[in-house]
Amino acid sequence: MSYKKLGLIVLLVLAVIVGGLIYVRDHVIEAPHPGADITDLSATYQAREEIAKAMEERGKADLQPAEVVTTLPANVSAVAIVFDGLPERPLTMRLLDVLARHKVPAVFFVEGQNAADQPETLKAIQEAGQEIGNFTFVGVTGIEKQPVEEQISQLCRTQKVIAMLSEFTPKYFRAPRIRYEDEILKSVKAAGIPYAVKENAWFRSEAMETPEQVAAYAATVPFGSIIAVPVARFVEPKAVTPGKSDNRPAVDMKPTIKDEKPEKIARKVDLADKVDWLLAALKGRGVEIAPLERFRKIHYIPAIPQPQPQPEKDGE
Repeated sequence: MSYKKLGLIVLLVLAVIVGGLIYVRDHVIEAPHPGADITDLSATYQAREEIAKAMEERGKADLQPAEVVTTLPANVSAVAIVFDGLPERPLTMRLLDVLARHKVPAVFFVEGQNAADQPETLKAIQEAGQEIGNFTFVGVTGIEKQPVEEQISQLCRTQKVIAMLSEFTPKYFRAPRIRYEDEILKSVKAAGIPYAVKENAWFRSEAMETPEQVAAYAATVPFGSIIAVPVARFVEPKAVTPGKSDNRPAVDMKPTIKDEKPEKIARKVDLADKVDWLLAALKGRGVEIAPLERFRKIHYIPAIPQPQPQPEKDGE
């Protein structure tokens, strides 16, 4: 066989291999079907088509803001529980077990990046019958201060990851240290999320170590409350250079998931224990833990700070 024919054969083989790789990229990685076993979301979670569609929707003059889920009337002896951030799988399973034993619903607000890193944890939440919400892609604080493009990117990427991995599209949104205003709520609605959730109570578990301390806290929770349970450390937004954009999460923007070392002697009291105590204490007060869908949905109007009266000056 001549070198010329051998060269042609080698080129044909390389062409077939390259063509196969392109097919895999375009049909397997770029466009997986819902529920597929996805091991690399680096391309798919960019959600370019979804972002473009949401930006078009966001530009409409008649776009209405997402409604805000808020408290029940004070005479209704019920509360809702929401978790802010996706826990590591062992803690998630313990929390799901606690919720199942008490037969109560909750909403897990998850970061898109953490969901992509823990697909089995996400599926476990759904299979347990608990709700999944959108907590932005990296759990970023103050998202209402970010450019509209960044808001839409954070929301749409999270929606896509959750939908791909769980075949469920979140209908609730939350973000750490957010101030709800019409502009951010319009971005939420444009991203396909009908509701944002406004808590009025925080369960700061790190300050409580005994059932008695948790019971004392539970006794102070007003009827009709939405109780937020922080799980992850929140992410501060990165500095934005005018004229430049970068859709990749920076190293310091990745949500925190602690990789705890297993206890060798005895397991310490953890968040699941404290949530167990909290649910028991609330039920002891005759308080029902209700699904979030039962709570009021309103067009949210931020409270306007009232001017403080100035002291009168002498002689006036």
